[in-house]
Amino acid sequence: MTTIVVENGTIVTGANSYVTMAEYIDYAASLNVTITDLQIYRTQLIKAAQFIDGLENVLKGDTVEKTQPMAFPRNNLTDINGWSWDNDEIPTVLKQAQMSLAIDINDGEDLWNLSQSGATGIKREKVDGAVEVEYAVSETGRLPYNSRSQALLMSLMRYNGLGIPLVMS
Repeated sequence: MTTIVVENGTIVTGANSYVTMAEYIDYAASLNVTITDLQIYRTQLIKAAQFIDGLENVLKGDTVEKTQPMAFPRNNLTDINGWSWDNDEIPTVLKQAQMSLAIDINDGEDLWNLSQSGATGIKREKVDGAVEVEYAVSETGRLPYNSRSQALLMSLMRYNGLGIPLVMS
């Protein structure tokens, strides 16, 4: 049985999540998602945290300790709204991102191989006299991956395309 060990900002040994199951159940309920099999949802929550931790090198700020088990807490962390987070705090937007990613996993999204569009690559290429190229199209009919999760994660990244401050004169 998978156990959730929550990182609360104190660099918890063995931590594997930024949120509790209770927080996740409430979040899912707010989106009309009913959690029935707690074991499956625990696993999805841990996978979402692992995905975020895999982005460690592009996240704002620096890890507090060299050997901390997760990417957060962080030193010198300021979010997109200009809020500074102490190095013993877990940002609310991070918790929301983890829960949103877990919902994406529940909906069948593979976070490590995101569906960017219906095109999945060259299916056939033929050169006789004229060039013919046929592109493969996803058979699943999935829409491009552009979710709330991405927006939440972008606010925690160094190079999110939104780093130019606007100054009114």
